[in-house]
Amino acid sequence: MQLSFVVSVVAVLAGASSLVRAEQHTIRFENKCGKGTPQLIQGGKVLSTGEDFTSNGAFAAGIAYLQTGECGFNGENCAIVEMTLVNPTSPGAGSSTDISLISPHAFNVETSFSYFGSCTGQGATCSSGSCKTAFFQPNDNQVQVQCENNDVNLLITFCGDATTSSALTDKSSGSSSQVSIPVVSSHSSSAAVHTSSAVHTSAAAHPTTIAAASTHAASSVVVSSSPSLVAEPSATSAATVASSAATSRPSCKAGSRRRRSMESSGKLRRHHARNAEAAAHRGASF
Repeated sequence: MQLSFVVSVVAVLAGASSLVRAEQHTIRFENKCGKGTPQLIQGGKVLSTGEDFTSNGAFAAGIAYLQTGECGFNGENCAIVEMTLVNPTSPGAGSSTDISLISPHAFNVETSFSYFGSCTGQGATCSSGSCKTAFFQPNDNQVQVQCENNDVNLLITFCGDATTSSALTDKSSGSSSQVSIPVVSSHSSSAAVHTSSAVHTSAAAHPTTIAAASTHAASSVVVSSSPSLVAEPSATSAATVASSAATSRPSCKAGSRRRRSMESSGKLRRHHARNAEAAAHRGASF
């Protein structure tokens, strides 16, 4: 009887561990420009140059752009897409993506993005240097596009409209490279804040070890997290896990673009706190 109880508890804990590891986000590129090379950067590391990139866990403070020759490493002189993809732990704490043309960034090619797999078709397109869908000032919070569903993916399209693209449903195929990223035990609102300069600083918070760096245009890059779960086998452990698994999933609100007040910006703003010092720091770093 006692052995049966222990086996049951271990099985429940194993199920809980699989739930912890379940979060996954894929970032996909579609380049219709006939030139340039897509870049996906996080923590000062180039994670993709056009192939699908999959993160087994939250993906915070990433940037993407099309390198057409004039772009700096952090997308200076070019339009960038900023993204944080994360399963929400509270209302308003889900994924957030935007396009930025805040100096030193500038329009170079039509840039578009859309969520898929969940909140499919919700996104934005910037087709000129005066588009209304990109950040030009740090308080242009209305251009952020959020998704409050779990395991959301992101399509980034250059010279096209990602929100109506067939790539939203196409599946990539090819070999995969493994990248390991230590997992932070919890996702606070501050962890979801991402900035252009954060691609330097986030490396300290999330050190990245490249296990196999070779990729090609048709390959898929996979990020694997290694969370640990420690619990004492007890009757309350099984009850707690069962209660946690029953928690309802946040719903997605179509077309939600939320303007964040400056008073609440310290807690909720997802885009970067951009200033001249941060821009100068990036220039000095590279």
